[in-house]
Amino acid sequence: MRVARTVWVPVLRTQRNIAAGWHIVPVFCNSSDRNVIYTIASPNKPEKATPVSPARLALALQRMLEEGEVNNQSDLARKVGLTRARITQVLNLLKLPDSVIRNLCSVSEPKSIAFFSERRLRSITRLPRTKEQLKAFRDLEKRAAGIVTV
Repeated sequence: MRVARTVWVPVLRTQRNIAAGWHIVPVFCNSSDRNVIYTIASPNKPEKATPVSPARLALALQRMLEEGEVNNQSDLARKVGLTRARITQVLNLLKLPDSVIRNLCSVSEPKSIAFFSERRLRSITRLPRTKEQLKAFRDLEKRAAGIVTV
């Protein structure tokens, strides 16, 4: 049996998003909580926005593509209200090793999620070897330990 949880995140406030309402996207994480469905939902006036790990967002976007909910990244960008470039940046996080993605999905503290932003992880995704990516991520975790509780 699947359990539904809702996570509130801010969505890009463009005229199109405001006119159409904001979007709801199912998020699944490939970790031990496989039976939990996280939903990113953005109402017009959220009480308190909770950040979502960029890895969870990448997995949700990938699932939408794989399940045929959208035809391509351009359609996906239109549907969620982001640019095609931003969609590509977020999906590039899936080039990280599975252990790193699982680790990023397990982060729940807002400060930790903010620390492990897509922008900060982008340089790690560009590394050619898995070993280098793991080392760079471990170094980033060490930096995070001094700033936030991971």
